[in-house]
Amino acid sequence: MYLAGSLTLDPSQMTVIQKVQPKRMFAKLLDAITFGGISEKLEHETFTAVSILQQINMGLRSIGINNVVRLAMDDHDFYLDEKGKDDDMSDAMFEFEAKVDPLESEHFNTLYLVLEHFDGSLKYIIEISISRKHKVGEYPIQIKTNAVLAELQLKQGETREDMENRMKMIFTDQNSYDNYLHSRKLEFNQFLDRLEMAIRKFVKVDDTHKESNVKIIRPSEKVSSPDKIKNNQHSDPVFYGYHGFGDYFFYSWMWSSMLFHSGLHVNNFHMVDSYGHDVMSVGDQGINAAEGGTFNEDADFAPPTEGDVNFADGSEYSDQLDSQMGGDMGDSSEGGFMDSLMGDYDSGSSCSSCSSCGGCGGCD
Repeated sequence: MYLAGSLTLDPSQMTVIQKVQPKRMFAKLLDAITFGGISEKLEHETFTAVSILQQINMGLRSIGINNVVRLAMDDHDFYLDEKGKDDDMSDAMFEFEAKVDPLESEHFNTLYLVLEHFDGSLKYIIEISISRKHKVGEYPIQIKTNAVLAELQLKQGETREDMENRMKMIFTDQNSYDNYLHSRKLEFNQFLDRLEMAIRKFVKVDDTHKESNVKIIRPSEKVSSPDKIKNNQHSDPVFYGYHGFGDYFFYSWMWSSMLFHSGLHVNNFHMVDSYGHDVMSVGDQGINAAEGGTFNEDADFAPPTEGDVNFADGSEYSDQLDSQMGGDMGDSSEGGFMDSLMGDYDSGSSCSSCSSCGGCGGCD
């Protein structure tokens, strides 16, 4: 189990809306006939890379967040902490400002700033992506925040069995579990509120959108040590494999099994696979963790047979879901005739290996 929050912001700065010309010949002809009526439109933000980073930096520092893990622009890492250095925000900003010329600062595609932070009983990893070009209506600043339980950091010489023994107190009974989870969710949401207020204090915004979720990993096989965790740079930040984070993340890979063996009732959570891909979401009604193979890592995965559950496509369990749900999960996106004609637009975007990337296939 880990906590995941999303905060998106629309800065109060002038934007320029530009049409993007289609690439394919027939789409170009249709675009000409309709006087540009089918051209996709993109918003181009007027802020520079340096200016927006300086504003966000001031907001983060105001609440004590100053431990940078990564600072990148487009496909280039200007700063990557591979030694676990603390309080290195100034170092990262110095590297960036010294190496980025004014022209690059005005014409970047995407900035990535990743930070670590301790607060209360949680350890946070915060990934901020800033897109200068984006679709009309999308917000250019996206902040993904993940939190893990700092008290369950793996100790030196500790085994999986030792960790499970330490975790048993959480799963003693339904009340113990519910109260523990409630307190951590409350702490997490309060942190998200402080983070939003800090950013808004230094970055003028027209609107924000915020949400948070509990996520439970259903491993496809038992994970015996942090080095066995499968990293994925196209998922939540906790899966990226940043230096030193595995010891904090390790307990999450036992949570599903602990729930199964404890026979607890769980609700209002998202289940993800070993790579962080969504498997399903469960609502208020919830499900019994002891039933079937939904939570049991020693058995083949099986979807729950009851409860208010919504299944997602694209996880490592998609084949099982297809066969057991009696239908093709398939691609739920609605394309069509015009989509096939229009094809790709030359939006000037570049592919990045950052975890903000949705794995859209644009790098192929």
